[in-house]
Amino acid sequence: MSSSNDFITFAADVCIPSAEPVTLASPPPAISQAPANRLERVAQLSLLNIDVSNHLYRGDCLSMLDLIPDGSVDLIYIDPPFYSQRYYETFWGEEAEHYAFEDRWKGGIQTYLSYLADRIRKMQAKLKATGTFYLHLDWHICHYMKVEMDKIFGYNNFQNEIIWRRTTAHTDTHGFGHIHDNLFRYSNGGKPIFNVELKPYPKAYLDKYFIFEDEYVATRGKHWRADITGAGLRNGETGEVWRGFDPAKIGRGRHWMRKPRELERLYRDGRIYISDGGGVPKLKRYEKELKGVPVDSIWEDVPSLGGLSKSARESVGYPTQKPVALLERIIKASSNPGDVVLDAFCGCGTTLEAAQRLARRWIGIDISQSAIRVVENRLRKIGAPITQIHGMVENERQLHDLDWREFQTWAVDAVQGRHSPRKIADMGIDGFTFMENHPIQVKQIESVGRPVIDNFVGVLEREKDKRGLIIAFDFTKGAQAEVARLKREQDIEIELITCKRLMREEIPYRKLA
Repeated sequence: MSSSNDFITFAADVCIPSAEPVTLASPPPAISQAPANRLERVAQLSLLNIDVSNHLYRGDCLSMLDLIPDGSVDLIYIDPPFYSQRYYETFWGEEAEHYAFEDRWKGGIQTYLSYLADRIRKMQAKLKATGTFYLHLDWHICHYMKVEMDKIFGYNNFQNEIIWRRTTAHTDTHGFGHIHDNLFRYSNGGKPIFNVELKPYPKAYLDKYFIFEDEYVATRGKHWRADITGAGLRNGETGEVWRGFDPAKIGRGRHWMRKPRELERLYRDGRIYISDGGGVPKLKRYEKELKGVPVDSIWEDVPSLGGLSKSARESVGYPTQKPVALLERIIKASSNPGDVVLDAFCGCGTTLEAAQRLARRWIGIDISQSAIRVVENRLRKIGAPITQIHGMVENERQLHDLDWREFQTWAVDAVQGRHSPRKIADMGIDGFTFMENHPIQVKQIESVGRPVIDNFVGVLEREKDKRGLIIAFDFTKGAQAEVARLKREQDIEIELITCKRLMREEIPYRKLA
């Protein structure tokens, strides 16, 4: 390991800039002792308490989160795939690569809830006690997830439901249009950071109440006249007579809301109005001196990326992209400069861009390799330093060179499957399709022949299933012919998926009902 404080080098392919000397919890292993698995090396860095911010991770956040130290994150925002059955198509980048996006939650609400809750539990462990968690959903599932979130964080740690009006109109003639998203804000046991944001008062409010002018109108603006007395008698200074006005004789008996010496200072500064007829004094509040009104839980002032809005110029073509202004509001409210912001479903990187612009450190995770490419390009355009990108595979040769565990992880993630809980003696099953729970077998060999197909049929028989997937670099003609025969004669459907197709981000398996 280098003795310089400028860089901490741990194995040849992990280099993490450090702004200040880092004290390691224990001496790191020698390079010759470092594990062969690249992701395990990153995990060791985490255990040594080395900063892993400004990192991008390609993979399922359920496994990628293991590489991030517990209690190291100040703010988590996630905008996971919504519980819907819409299909999205878009083009990525200058190469006009075409991909399809699908919210794959056809197994029902309970499957979706379990999927998301499992990941949020793991995210919670990464959050500091003083940290904040934001979950962004829509009407389909938000109230079901509110119950799950209360179980994970505790009901008393629920802070807000935020309503973001994402569109101004909806052509729904059969009911009230769904024009908003829901965001839940939770603390994590300690006192969370919360920085109040002030927004301008509505023009209608100003026009209604700020109607009076005086000699200060050019510098202070118009004013309105507010009460300067409060209900009830007081025996102290606030109950004393001031400039001939006795608050005890106003109405049923009142008191001054300021001490007499403060009233006098305000009067000499032209800030107290007394009518010519000697009416009750009023405090003048000036329009130009208003600091603003705190932002509440109804957000109507952050436009979406649609239409002709200013924020539409931010669009990178991602179907569910959120405006930077939305994330800036969240990040400003619940973190401070230098804090770490995590987005475990980072998509096209809006959260990370907003964090970078606001001088926060960031961590991004996404299961899609194409999404990580877009995020990388987006961040580099604004000069963001990217410490390391993990889990990217560029060609088949790199797949061949992967440790078998990494290859298996890559393959199961690439078809958006679930990993097998049995790491040893997996009985020929490396994962399961996400919704239908059909077996997935991964083979890191050049070409799969008929014997593998025969063995996999035995796996299906043991599982009492007639559907499954095999992922490999290629398949012999004999294997393909046997798969066709099994479907034709025995109604056993085995999907053969090549790594080349997955490298193109095709997810060829269809619903194996």
